[in-house]
Amino acid sequence: MRPYYLTKATLLSFSLLFWSAISYSQTDREEILALYQGWIAAVEGSDIDAYVGGLHPEVSLRPPGVPGLDGRENYRVFLGPVFDTARYEITVDVPHSITMMGDAAVVEYDYTIRRIVDTSSDADLPEGALEGDSTTSHYIDVVAKDDSGAWKIRLHSWSMTL
Repeated sequence: MRPYYLTKATLLSFSLLFWSAISYSQTDREEILALYQGWIAAVEGSDIDAYVGGLHPEVSLRPPGVPGLDGRENYRVFLGPVFDTARYEITVDVPHSITMMGDAAVVEYDYTIRRIVDTSSDADLPEGALEGDSTTSHYIDVVAKDDSGAWKIRLHSWSMTL
């Protein structure tokens, strides 16, 4: 039979590991939610640099019904005419639901994005860009930590909702 102090020490160790995992997970969730708040501000401010700053270097964009694109710089090019031709207002219809998976997480949410077109702008939008006055979609993203340990959007995808 083990001595009482050893059992107590073992329980204490497991308790500390359990609580540190919970706080680590809570910190990660807060960082991921902050990432999305920054992303919303970037979209509404037409700030390409801030938007791209939230992307993983190897990001994949997968809009519905069209070929996607890969890489942060390709995403930056995609955003040029998107932000040049309109400004956007985002309503969070269903808040972000985060499923943690170690150094990655799946984030699901619903947004309605209102697009206010600049009538003086004449740029063609790239395939996959939102074109309607208002679009409601269900988003499923994968976020992952980059080399610095910061949470970044690795896969951005959505489907239109009715």
